[in-house]
This record gives sequence, structure tokens and C-alpha cells, in this order.
Amino acid sequence: MTNATLSEILRRFAESDCSWLTTVRPGCRPHSAPIWHVWTNSRAYVVTTPTAVKVTNIRQNSAVVLTHPDPHSAIIIDGQASIVHGMDDQLRPLFKEKYDWDIVTDEDYTTIIEITPQKLLAWGEEGAGHLKRWTGEELLAPM
Repeated sequence: MTNATLSEILRRFAESDCSWLTTVRPGCRPHSAPIWHVWTNSRAYVVTTPTAVKVTNIRQNSAVVLTHPDPHSAIIIDGQASIVHGMDDQLRPLFKEKYDWDIVTDEDYTTIIEITPQKLLAWGEEGAGHLKRWTGEELLAPM
């Protein structure tokens, strides 16, 4: 498992139009929703409404899973999510470039979720069908 392979997988994840975020409801039932995301500083960021189910769930249980929508070249990120503040200016140009969305002027979507990866699984194109795994430490280490 090379850094080049991991870099390519993360590039593809970062450039994808969307991903699926799964959170855990009270009572341990899963909740999945398609989301827009950006990837920076080895973390994923999502902007949502403060009353979204995912926000309520994360406040009670920070365990999340992010999945890339391509079933032929899977990317699955297990992580810990938290609600963060003060990152609007840092994330604004990333969301603006990727989605033409100004998160600073959007009055409804004001909550930023930061997802720190703990494990990444991938197979398909990069792995030639073979499962590849990386730990959170490997994902957070400088490449």
C-alpha cells in the first residue's frame, strides 16, 4: 500500500460530487443521507442546517461512516464527527470552487461538521479488486 495509492484514492474522494454520510440515531438505528463534502487537512467537512438529523445524531454519538457513491470502486471512511466553529473563512473557498456555494452567506446552512478518519477501506480500480486498508494514523500523516 503506497502513499501514491492512498493519495489517488483521497483525490478521487475529494473530487466526487457527493458522498453518503451515515450517522447513528438514538436507539442505534443508522441514518444515511447524500451530502456535499470537501476534503482538506486530512479531514472531510460537511455544511448543514443546525436542525438536521445528522447534527442531532452526532451530538449524541460521534461515530460516522462516509462512503463514495461508486460501487465499482468503493471508498469507505470510518470516522469521528464533531460540530466545529470558526472555520467558515477557511472552508468558504473550497465549497465555492467545488459547488459554487457560498457557505458564509447561506443563512440556512450554518453548521459545520468535521469528520476525522479512523480507518479507510477501498477496493476496485486502485486495488484491482483487492481490499486495501489504512488506519487513521496513516490518513492523518503528511504524505
